[in-house]
Amino acid sequence: MAEMPIDPEFGRFVEGVPGETPEDEIVEFELPEDDTGIEELPDGSAVVTLDKKFTGPEENEDFYSNLAETLDEFKLNEVATRYLELIEGDREDRSERDKQYEEGLRRTGMGNDAPGGATFAGASKVVHPIMAEACVDFASRACKEMFPPDGPTRTNILGEVTEEKEEIAERKRDYMNWQLTEQIEEFRDEQEQMLTQLPLGGSQFMKIYWDDKKKRPCAEFVAIDNILLPFSAANFYTSPRVTEQHDISDWEFNNRIESGLYKDITLIRATMNPDPTKAEKANEKIEGKKAESTEDGIRRVYHVYAWLEIEDDTEADGKSAPYILMIDELDREVVGLYRNWEEGDETMTKLDWIVEFKFIPWRGAYAIGLPHLIGGLSAALTGSLRALLDSAHINNAATMLKLKGAKISGQSQQVDVTQVAEIEGAPGVDDIRKIAMPFPFNPPSPVLFQLLGWLSSAAKGVVTTSEEKIADITSNAPVGTTQALIEQGATVFSSIHARMHNSQRRVLMILQRLNRWYLDEQKKGDVVAELPIKKDDFKRNGDVIPVSDPHIFSETQRMAQIQAVLALSDKNPQLFNRRAVVARALKQMKVPNIQELMPEYSKPIEMHSADENAAMSMGRVAVAYPRQDHLAHIVSHLAFAQDPVMGMNPIIAPQFIPKVLEHVKQHMMLWYTQSMRQYALSNSDLKNKKYEDTKLAPEIDRAMAAASGHVALDIQEKFAQFTPVLQKLLQVMQQMQQGQQNVPLTPDARAVLESSMAETQRRAQRDQGELALKAQKQQQDAKDSADDREVKVVMNTENNLTKERMDTLDLTLEAAKLKKEQAESVTTLQEAVQRGLIR
Repeated sequence: MAEMPIDPEFGRFVEGVPGETPEDEIVEFELPEDDTGIEELPDGSAVVTLDKKFTGPEENEDFYSNLAETLDEFKLNEVATRYLELIEGDREDRSERDKQYEEGLRRTGMGNDAPGGATFAGASKVVHPIMAEACVDFASRACKEMFPPDGPTRTNILGEVTEEKEEIAERKRDYMNWQLTEQIEEFRDEQEQMLTQLPLGGSQFMKIYWDDKKKRPCAEFVAIDNILLPFSAANFYTSPRVTEQHDISDWEFNNRIESGLYKDITLIRATMNPDPTKAEKANEKIEGKKAESTEDGIRRVYHVYAWLEIEDDTEADGKSAPYILMIDELDREVVGLYRNWEEGDETMTKLDWIVEFKFIPWRGAYAIGLPHLIGGLSAALTGSLRALLDSAHINNAATMLKLKGAKISGQSQQVDVTQVAEIEGAPGVDDIRKIAMPFPFNPPSPVLFQLLGWLSSAAKGVVTTSEEKIADITSNAPVGTTQALIEQGATVFSSIHARMHNSQRRVLMILQRLNRWYLDEQKKGDVVAELPIKKDDFKRNGDVIPVSDPHIFSETQRMAQIQAVLALSDKNPQLFNRRAVVARALKQMKVPNIQELMPEYSKPIEMHSADENAAMSMGRVAVAYPRQDHLAHIVSHLAFAQDPVMGMNPIIAPQFIPKVLEHVKQHMMLWYTQSMRQYALSNSDLKNKKYEDTKLAPEIDRAMAAASGHVALDIQEKFAQFTPVLQKLLQVMQQMQQGQQNVPLTPDARAVLESSMAETQRRAQRDQGELALKAQKQQQDAKDSADDREVKVVMNTENNLTKERMDTLDLTLEAAKLKKEQAESVTTLQEAVQRGLIR
């Protein structure tokens, strides 16, 4: 028996039937009586889609049994040894990736071990919350879109929509919403854990599986550090092997043996816990727990989803096929080996059990997350914040310099708050400031504070949206502008949301497969047995999809869209169902009990002519149906309409006449189309043919043209008696409409109207007066401002001249003073010379 790595595409395709069919030879195929899956094409050919006869574990337990129970144990041990070596290599190959995930967890600061910062006693250990804030914000937005209160699924019927397809899709939607909100009680919690970790790990995983003990599907979040891919893998789904790491207790291991998942082996009791991953260590610090006890006997089991060639497997005939290989690391034995394709699938397509959720795809199998995008910015933000706090702390600390000679034994060296202390100084020192001085630390730098703000803005530009900018938009701004701002500001999140929508679709496909396999087992419970769901409903997997919309990712965007629809419906009422538009708006605004505000209209039902007359008289709508006698109905309706006590009665006519004219029009059109079809198609080969057939369309057109002459004669004969009555009813309706427009007002109503018009005119005059006063005030303010500027210019000019004159006067006085001093100096010198001569 050989093992992977092998090309995963090897042996996946089944060769066609050998031999060729000559072009001139006609081959006949007998189609099945049941035409389900038969699509007739316009050229007369048909496409037949036959249901694949796939069976699940309930139909064939042997196919889905544990092959490790029957295959040669020696060969299985060889496979176990080989794959344990491959797994260890896969772990070493991505060790740096685990460090990045660990650093992201530490950067959140919740484990009190974020790297960086000063090391002196009392240094700040605060962490900037950008990383944790981004994770919480992302998870909150994503969970709200992917898992609303009504359930995470909706219907999506592909191809021709039929009543049967709609009923099946709606049953599946309701059942799966119940499953994901109530039956699988852990689904939402596990998915929320995955969403909070997705920005940090880049890729995270959800696993959907069947639990034999609980008799229901189960969901589990699998962290990226517990999923190992080979170095050569370019994509998770096409990887030659995917290893899922399970750290379980001996109790859980024994439970899996009892359920039949693992084969019974001689256990070596685990006396030491397996080495946790780097991310697990960082997460344990956040959770505040530490693995000290080994009483539970934690052991590690690997589930490897790989392609193998099992020579002893008759179902695969020794070909490369997908299997699930389960290896106990402590005993180094294979405890499980299962075929990983459906029985009846000749292509042996691998079944998915684990779904990858990606944050930002990158080159390679692993996606990138926030540690890759803003890890450096997060470190810089934390460093800047710590530096500012440390600087403030140091400036407020009692740190000083002291003269050496001032140190006297017994002096207080540390002063507590509110304490009055005495300090002895050296002889001759009478000022305490001459003994000690505060250390001149630099204060918190304003430049560093500005840098902190810039770094914060740069980081938030990657992880947040621009929805906060919408508050700055006026209410008169176009709706398209608001929506464009939302989409532009949330470009990053919208792309992530679309990828999560696709991953959620994969999760639902796995759940539908489990329901197809095990629905009978689930129906043994009281709740499921009462639900109107059948196993055959899950043969189609494309009619139920996630409720999330990959194009819409926020409530703000939804509100902008519904506002745009409301605005368009106001401008073009003839193009919209106004009731449906308002109902959608109320639902979007989370208004409860919409049906109480907007009661449903009763659907029209088929009635005879007397009941239709009564319904139209009461203001209800009557609808014509093809199988009715249209001429007889028209006669009954027109006779009722002309009756002065009934149809022409002033209390009945305003509601009855408009509706009866519309109803008679329906009967006339149905009579016309039936007559044309009867003349053109009843006595020819075109009776059961469809107009959509491009070959028959011209022939049907010619038959209709020939029949139009006969129908025109019938119209003159049948409808001539109705024309005067219809014209009379139309005139009566027009007169009633004109009368409603020209109804004379009562004295009270006329007084109210005149007073309202007078009040309107008074307000208009007041507004005009206020506008005139405002305009006059603005003109006066402008004039005063101009005068002030002129006065200031003049004053500035005079001030400048005065200053120049004073400066000139100062210079003149200085020159005169200097001249006087020089004269005095000459006189003094002459007197000194004379005295010397006299002596």
